[in-house]
Amino acid sequence: MKRSIALGFVIYNPGNNFVSRAQMALDSGFDIYVFDNASETASINSLAEGSGTVRYFTCGKNRGLGLGIKTICSKAFDDNYDALIFFDQDSVFTERTLHFIEQFCGVHTGLRATHSAVVFNATRGCAEQKDCLTDVLLAINSGSLFYLDNLKTLGWHNDHYFVDGVDYEFCLRSRRQGFKIAEYACTPGFDHATEQPDQQYEVFGKTYPMRAYAFSRIQDVSISSFKLIFTALICGDIKFTFRIAKHWIIFIGMQTIVRIKRPIRANHGL
Repeated sequence: MKRSIALGFVIYNPGNNFVSRAQMALDSGFDIYVFDNASETASINSLAEGSGTVRYFTCGKNRGLGLGIKTICSKAFDDNYDALIFFDQDSVFTERTLHFIEQFCGVHTGLRATHSAVVFNATRGCAEQKDCLTDVLLAINSGSLFYLDNLKTLGWHNDHYFVDGVDYEFCLRSRRQGFKIAEYACTPGFDHATEQPDQQYEVFGKTYPMRAYAFSRIQDVSISSFKLIFTALICGDIKFTFRIAKHWIIFIGMQTIVRIKRPIRANHGL
């Protein structure tokens, strides 16, 4: 039986853990849509067809995240899917995660009329489930369930953004066109941190996961942030403007800290 949601990934030289998760999804009957920013990643060819299928797309070079998400979402829409759940290649999820999100869609059918996306994460424990679903201003791509008919109304994701700013630009356009974005913070089996190469730093007595990015990445974050700040100002969205400005200041502060302080310990999952 065809699943009610599809899975989507934009990959660049993924490891074996990604292949194992993709195979698990296929075996569970989910169709997956993959946009490969490398040149025909060999590990994808190793996926055996389960009860689900793989739709594979590539341009043979790195075209970035914006075009990748735009491609897989529009293709899933063409295949008559109403929703697609997107994961980064290094985000951990289980079969329980997928079934939970599918059941969530069946229960919360009204969100499709008012929201462009629901982002799933696991920042809170299951004991607080009654407060897990809230509307948010900003959401990251990984763990986002996209309502595809609403994405088509928005014009899909913006392929003029390469990596940084793709998610927040989508949030701004959703907001401008009257769509909300929700967050569900108690998702079982989902882990966005374990396979991240972060290290732990102590700042004012508290511990935070951080990593040092290359200066080219810092430049990309800065350029995309300034573009979003300018666009939000032109639209008169002061709240969004200040949130992006705050996000950029925190990012620059973290990049300064990781260059002047020593980490206290590596990420527990590495």
